[in-house]
Amino acid sequence: MKADLECLSCLMKQALNSVNIATDDPLLKREVLDRVSAIIPEADLNRTPAEISKPVYRIVSEITGNADPYKKAREETNREALGLLPLLEEKLRRSASPLQTALHMAVAGNIVDIGIGHAFDLQKDVLALLDVPFADDDSDSFAGELIAGRNLLYLGDNSGEIVFDRLLVKTLLSYGIKVTYTVKSGPIINDALMEDAQTAGITALVPVLETGADDIGINLDHCSPAFRKALADADVIIAKGHGNFETCSDLPYNFYFLLKAKCAVVARELGVTLGDIVFKKTTARS
Repeated sequence: MKADLECLSCLMKQALNSVNIATDDPLLKREVLDRVSAIIPEADLNRTPAEISKPVYRIVSEITGNADPYKKAREETNREALGLLPLLEEKLRRSASPLQTALHMAVAGNIVDIGIGHAFDLQKDVLALLDVPFADDDSDSFAGELIAGRNLLYLGDNSGEIVFDRLLVKTLLSYGIKVTYTVKSGPIINDALMEDAQTAGITALVPVLETGADDIGINLDHCSPAFRKALADADVIIAKGHGNFETCSDLPYNFYFLLKAKCAVVARELGVTLGDIVFKKTTARS
């Protein structure tokens, strides 16, 4: 999807939120905001919101000297999510529709979005979303694709929510399909890294592949040959979160996008209301 004029104001919001996490120095904060404001006129709205946002985080790291401002936040959200895991596992065991329940648990974790500064209460919000219907629901189509022996590629999103992805991954494995999970190769906001996959227990379940890049979402120009091959070889792909939707919605593969619409631009692109959750299929495009 292409960026929108609203994305330009969001760049400043992301800059302020990120620099507040990276440093307490007001002079450095002002320098970051000045630098980000200077790149706004150059932002190409024909590119994705994720692509025009990435320079914001590079600027924050360069000016503050903090290469990974969100490391502590990743660790805290993982820890909090793991505390919820026994309760969710019990709910999943008792569910009459395990796949639907696991999909809801995974998308409920998508509330963890620290880059733009969305407030959330992990336990309260996750449990509340379990009973909310998808505004766009292609789960029946998805269930029909879960044929033993097929390859499913799972594009992870944030730390914290990766713990809830674990529940969906285990459910998918019960269908006899082959699952590969992906994480970023370097820190970008609070996106999940290999260490988060280890903490969440994903590495004990399925192969975990790094994208080869540190982009928000996916930029195939930066990804490793191994990741690009996995993408091309996948029979079906689950893509979690805003960044993956923004960067993959026009790619010619069999994607199912699983996310909560947390901004008006993405909600409009999805055709849903701000705050809705979706599980939306896109088919290969010529």
